[in-house]
Amino acid sequence: MKGEWFGRPERAIVKTVTQAGEGVLKEEDRRGVVRRLEPELWQLLCAACSEIRLLDSREVLSKAGDRIDISALLLDGLMARYVRSSQRGELQSAIVSISVPGDFVDLHALPLKRLDHDIGALTPARIAIFPHAALDQIIDRSSRHARQLWGLTMIDASIHRHWIFRSSRLRALASVADFVSEMDLRLQEAGEIRIDRLPLPLLQTDLAEIAGLSPVHVSRICKELRESGACTIRDGHAEIHDRELLHHLAHFDPSYLYPPEE
Repeated sequence: MKGEWFGRPERAIVKTVTQAGEGVLKEEDRRGVVRRLEPELWQLLCAACSEIRLLDSREVLSKAGDRIDISALLLDGLMARYVRSSQRGELQSAIVSISVPGDFVDLHALPLKRLDHDIGALTPARIAIFPHAALDQIIDRSSRHARQLWGLTMIDASIHRHWIFRSSRLRALASVADFVSEMDLRLQEAGEIRIDRLPLPLLQTDLAEIAGLSPVHVSRICKELRESGACTIRDGHAEIHDRELLHHLAHFDPSYLYPPEE
């Protein structure tokens, strides 16, 4: 059960990240939360992008403690942040956030230069690379643009706080329902939802880490969600049958995602 996949398993890749294309961002890459940035700032980011890279599933972009002089915008796929530690000689690992298309996966590295966590791809991913020197120029030239980029990191921090609340306070069924509800809204904004079906290619152990449960408990909860008629998690997707019921089971309040005002 430990290594059971909700999605199709991808082989582990240890090759170097490769360059693909000329580093040119397209208008269709402007989706998810990055679409909230004003068009002028998006054009500046397009000019600042140095390259487009491809990552394979489960490939690591950066490790805790690495010196970082670039930041990456996720264009396609899913990525995660992992906190790892060694206790009594045994490596412990936990997913502490997931990035969807339109998210900067490491914009907080711009002032910090070193991070306390690993960043890696959950699925095959395409990312845009921005040298910190180019981002510094954008920030130095306009306090308005600096505040907009800062705003993205504040939403990121809000999601982190909610993940702490979810794993430490919500009961098992509510915790998994809350996570699916969050991913549903974030992937909707990124344009990734197809007829109430969202990509969720996670290992059973991944979902256990996210929800603060054991893998066996996660399996039981997924069965409960399916039998309740709220959603079905299988084959690398979550198919939502009843959003209202799913949100009710989670006591879901999306305000921490700061959705755009209509």
